[in-house]
Amino acid sequence: MAYAIRKLALALPLLGALLPTAGHAQVTINMSRVTCADYLAMNSEQSDVFGSWIGGYFNQKTGYTWIDLEAQKRNVANVKAWCATNPNEFVMAGIRRAAETAGFQGDPNRAAFRLDMDKITCQQFIDTAYDKAVTIGAWMSGYWNAQRGNETLDITRYRANSKRVSNYCKSHKKATLMATIQKVAK
Repeated sequence: MAYAIRKLALALPLLGALLPTAGHAQVTINMSRVTCADYLAMNSEQSDVFGSWIGGYFNQKTGYTWIDLEAQKRNVANVKAWCATNPNEFVMAGIRRAAETAGFQGDPNRAAFRLDMDKITCQQFIDTAYDKAVTIGAWMSGYWNAQRGNETLDITRYRANSKRVSNYCKSHKKATLMATIQKVAK
């Protein structure tokens, strides 16, 4: 139990791995300014977090509260292939253009494995494997930032909200993660 709570507390702040922080300085990342070259230069963990954040962002914009993990993998592979030939392009701009013409996520009825993000409970999140918890945390951050029309990730705010969510989930295990984030995040 203590391990699961520590895992929850550590999984959410991993998104901060996109940029190192110094002391208590506020660090922000304008996600819309990340170029393909920047994206391709990220290590695999950073790349996974970035891809999940972007997935959540665009899912919110298209009205989806779920993720098709296989479609997510295909989308990431397609973005990386496109980025390899367009290193100076901004990733979000490219995805936005692709989403406008072809749709980003796919057909919800054809998803091989559909993870309904709005149904995940705090307990399920606590029990989730570390790598999936990181994906869920990053996706949720992208989703809620999109809802606010915000393309900037504030790492300090993200970490503070992660702590609030973690603390709330410890004593409200039946609450859904989305409702918890909506209730306690600032």
